[in-house]
Amino acid sequence: MTKEEILSAVRQNDIALIRFLYTDNDGVIRGYATTADELESDLDAGHAFSVAMPFFSVLDNLTPDTRFGCVGEIAGLPDPGTFRIVPYASNTAVMICNFVDKAGHGPTGLCARSILADYLAGLEFEVKAAFENEFYLLTKDSSGHLVPFDQSRCFATGAMNRHHEIVLDVIHSLKAQGIRVEKYYPEYGKGQVEIVTRYGGGLEAADNQVLFRETCRGVAHKHGLIASFMPKPFPDQAGSGAHLHLSLWKNGKNIFHDASAAGGISEPCRYFVGGILRHLKGLCAFTASTVNSYKRLVPHAWASAYTCWGIDNREVAVRAVSGMKGREEMSFNIEYKPVDGACNPYLALLSVLAAGIDGMENRIEPGPGVNGDPHDLPAEEKRAAGIERLPQTLGEAAQALAADPFFPELLGPVFVEEYLALKRFAWSEYIRQISPWETETYVDAF
Repeated sequence: MTKEEILSAVRQNDIALIRFLYTDNDGVIRGYATTADELESDLDAGHAFSVAMPFFSVLDNLTPDTRFGCVGEIAGLPDPGTFRIVPYASNTAVMICNFVDKAGHGPTGLCARSILADYLAGLEFEVKAAFENEFYLLTKDSSGHLVPFDQSRCFATGAMNRHHEIVLDVIHSLKAQGIRVEKYYPEYGKGQVEIVTRYGGGLEAADNQVLFRETCRGVAHKHGLIASFMPKPFPDQAGSGAHLHLSLWKNGKNIFHDASAAGGISEPCRYFVGGILRHLKGLCAFTASTVNSYKRLVPHAWASAYTCWGIDNREVAVRAVSGMKGREEMSFNIEYKPVDGACNPYLALLSVLAAGIDGMENRIEPGPGVNGDPHDLPAEEKRAAGIERLPQTLGEAAQALAADPFFPELLGPVFVEEYLALKRFAWSEYIRQISPWETETYVDAF
C-alpha cells in the first residue's frame, strides 16, 4: 500500500492505534503503537530505538558480552506493504518494521528481516515457503497453574467442537489480514492445535508467521485463553513445531521436482538437501533457538533428532514431501523439521534457504535417504552414513554455529557474534537453575 492509501484506510476504519512490530533476534515480537494523528510522520521517519534492541534477550535484558549499550540509535521503519487492520483488537492496525540507520535509512546489519529481503533480491529463483504451526491453547486451574484447555485426543472431533469458536475466530481473523488457512486439526497433545496456512513468497512467508503468532495470541486472549508457541510446555505432552516448507521455482517450474527421477527429487533438490545437512547443527541455533527447544528434538517424537533426510519420513530432519497425486509438481517441497514457533522466522528462513542454496552451488550430496526411524539404525550403519544426533542442548547448537564459517559470511561477523552471545547467555542462565526434579531426586538420596 502507498502512504496515502494507509492514511485513508486509517481514517475510513476509525483506527486509533497502529502497532509497529518487529521480531528481535531472540524471537520475541515487540514494538510500539503510534496514534492515528502521528502516523503520517512515523511512516516517514519510523520510531527511534536503542541500537541494542535487535539483540535484546527473551529475559528482557542485554547480554553481559554485548558490544551494544546505552549509546546509539536506529529506527524501526514500517514497511507499507505489511499494513493490516487486525480483528482481534478494536480500532487497531499493525505494520512490520525494518531496523534501519536513523539518519539515512540505510542498512544496519542487525536486522534479520532486512538481510533476508536483500538475500532474496539476489536470487535467480522464486521462493515459496510456509511455516506449519502447532501451538497449545492454555488456561489456568484453580491453583493458578497453566494447563491444557482440554483433554481431547489427537484428531478427535470432540476437540473440534471444543475448539470451534476459537479456531473459527482465528481463521476469520487471518483471512481478514490476507492469510489463507488450508487446514486445521487437533494435534497429538492435550489442548494442542495445528493450523496450516498457504505458502507465500520468501519475505511474505516470514511476515505471515509474525502475523500468525500475533493473531493466535490475540484471539486466544479475547477468549480468556493463552495461545503458546513454546516448543515443549509439558514433559508428558507432544512438543510444538513450526515446520518450514520450501520450494524453489524458475520460469513457472518447481525446480525441486523431477517426475523422471526416483521419488520425484530433482538434482538441484538433492543438493539443496545436502547443503542443509552440511550446516544442520549450526542451523539449529537459529531454528531451535531456546533452551526448551531441545526437549522437543528427541527420538521417536516425529520432531527429528538426527542429521538425515528421507522421503515422506516424519522422523528425519529434512523430509522430501512427495506431493499430492495429480499435483506433484505444484505440491512437492522440502520440509525442515527442527524448527519451532519461538524462532525469529526471518533468521530461520534465511539460514535454511542459504544453507540449501550453498548445497546447490557446491553440489553437496546428501547421501541416501533414510526409510525408517533413524534412531533404530545400528550404530555402525549410522556412522557409515554420517548420521549424527542433532545438538541436544542450546549450548551444543551454539558451539556448532560458532564452528561453521558459512554463517558469518551470510550474516556478517558482528551479527553472528552478538547472536552467539544471546544464545550462550540463555544457556548459562538456564544451567544455573535448580529444577524440582533435581531437588526431589537428590535431596534425600545424598
